[in-house]
Amino acid sequence: MRLIGCAVVALVALALGFAMPEFATFQATNWALFGLLAVSLTLVWGHGGIFSFGQGAFFGIGAYAYSVAAMNILPVTNETVSSVVVAALAAAALAALVGYFIFYGNVGDVYVGIITLAMTLVLFTVLSSTADPKYHIGEAQLGGYNGISGVPPITLPFGESGTTLTVVQSYSTVILVCASIVAGLYVLLHRPFGRVLTALRQNELRTQLLAFDVRFRKLVVFTIGGAIAGIAGAFYAAWAMFISPVVFGLALAAQVVIWVLVGGRASFAGAFIGTLLVQSLSFALGGGAGDATPIVLGVVLIAVVLFLPSGIVPALARFLVAKRTSGSAGSAAADASVPQEQRFAELPFRSESGGATLSATGLEKRFGGVRAVQTATVSFGQKGVHCLIGPNGAGKSTFFNLLVGRFPPNRGAIELDGRPITHMKSHDRVRNGLGIKLQVASIFTELSVRENLWLAAYGRRRDKAVADLRSAEMLDWLALAHRADDSAGSLSHGQKQWLEIGMVMAAEPSVVLLDEPTAGMTREETARMAAMVRLLGQSVSVIVVEHDMEFVRALDVPVTVFHQGNVFASGSLEELRRDERILDIYLGRQGHGHVA
Repeated sequence: MRLIGCAVVALVALALGFAMPEFATFQATNWALFGLLAVSLTLVWGHGGIFSFGQGAFFGIGAYAYSVAAMNILPVTNETVSSVVVAALAAAALAALVGYFIFYGNVGDVYVGIITLAMTLVLFTVLSSTADPKYHIGEAQLGGYNGISGVPPITLPFGESGTTLTVVQSYSTVILVCASIVAGLYVLLHRPFGRVLTALRQNELRTQLLAFDVRFRKLVVFTIGGAIAGIAGAFYAAWAMFISPVVFGLALAAQVVIWVLVGGRASFAGAFIGTLLVQSLSFALGGGAGDATPIVLGVVLIAVVLFLPSGIVPALARFLVAKRTSGSAGSAAADASVPQEQRFAELPFRSESGGATLSATGLEKRFGGVRAVQTATVSFGQKGVHCLIGPNGAGKSTFFNLLVGRFPPNRGAIELDGRPITHMKSHDRVRNGLGIKLQVASIFTELSVRENLWLAAYGRRRDKAVADLRSAEMLDWLALAHRADDSAGSLSHGQKQWLEIGMVMAAEPSVVLLDEPTAGMTREETARMAAMVRLLGQSVSVIVVEHDMEFVRALDVPVTVFHQGNVFASGSLEELRRDERILDIYLGRQGHGHVA
């Protein structure tokens, strides 16, 4: 439906090009290109969750690359289409280079904005310093602050000297390019890559723990966004037949963000609508408002952010959907609340690889001068449940994070079924058979329950058919089939915990790590969780980090006690309760009860 809508809008826009005066068509071409630039940020920020001030810089690189290439290639080939390709590749290359250092350097989100803003300033400064005649590339004189003039317009390879497009033809070409790019993005985002991208934006850590390399996916979407901005820049240079550093300075970097915020951060239609509204308002104010123009635009932006924080297009879409579904909302809500009991009679499928051993030898982790884990050595068998307990500050959570791959050890080794995984990233450990559930339910709250399970099943195998089958089986096993299409965020606390374990098991792991799975649960929910964990232990190795001794007692499994960053004792819970050293650690010989 969205592709059909995109085609209809493109046809209407094409028809308007023939109906409008030539000046209006000329101006509309500019706004369409700015809309395409906004689309690049919508992809990067709205869908990839990467806030960037760099789209203007990629726009500028594309414009300069087109200008230089066209001025040198046109006399030889009688066309400039290849120059647009050069522009896209140049912008993509810059985005890939910057993105590699950002994402593989684990730069924080805030610093991504700072780095891309600095990149824009550096590019502006460098190109502004090329006024000397010695700064030229072939026939293209860079021109410093004054830029490059006489840039060839879009020229097709027809006729002896090529065919230069008219104003209407240029407008039509830009509309078709915009429509093609948006349609391509819609297709991309409705494939598994797009689903993973949506998950990444919502919960990067859980995405990584489903065996997806989030750094690579961020780099890919950042590079695609750079290429789209470069294409917009190329057509802009051809449209204006001029380009200078002034065009893509800090003002444009900020404007792109405003266009996207006004239209809707995750809406491609919103990117064009936001651009059209802001630019038409700015054009209407013209010189009449003088210095008040930025103030008026600022007031508009503040009003949109306050009253329509998701943007105009998403707000309008929600209003229309709410109006259509208001009559059936009551019955839907009633159906969604139908209680179903989790029985966990048996797993719907078995891990293809079966259980696996997990061992840690001499693990040590220091934070500055503090040794959180000190030469810890412990091993876990192919099947069964094993609990790790200890008082707060004992080092068990740090040890858990070392096994997961969130922290690199300073010393020691970790092996999964005899294979070294000490230096693997978390997503690689999951692909090798590790399943990880965190203390606080880590799910994708905006996605449906079915989509959560589908992504989990797809992550390790990369097989859509298997993911469809596994997600359906897990829905039945978790007794959540009646909530399959509800957002995961609408589930109860206990259901979220079970859903996360279902996501772990959908990947068919050989070793499962659970961090305080009963945190915040009622007594009844805790009993159900114990039944689930015991069932998992019949197929794979399950390691549980837990504070709740009633839960540990209900499991009746081997226990390892951590104290002061090391393995202090191991045995059954009853054996450990009779150890006076354990009583000293937990209770100070006052008796026994719930261990915190």
